[in-house]
Amino acid sequence: MGDIPTHTTQNPLDDVVTVKTLQAAHPDLFTKPQLSWLLKTRHKNGLEQLGAILKISRKLYIKKSIFIDWFLKQKAGDS
Repeated sequence: MGDIPTHTTQNPLDDVVTVKTLQAAHPDLFTKPQLSWLLKTRHKNGLEQLGAILKISRKLYIKKSIFIDWFLKQKAGDS
């Protein structure tokens, strides 16, 4: 008769984290000052344009999947 879907829908809020949460989850990759700097310069580094940063009531949140994609695409400069 009727088929029951076997997939589960992921809650989109599970992808939204704070600086503190992201840093705690990956302390070997990110320091709190480093993440703070990336958020402060989000207008210049492309994070804002990608939609990786949410600003709600003066608090910044990170869309983890977009941020990680951006992070993995960064390359060292030639300087």
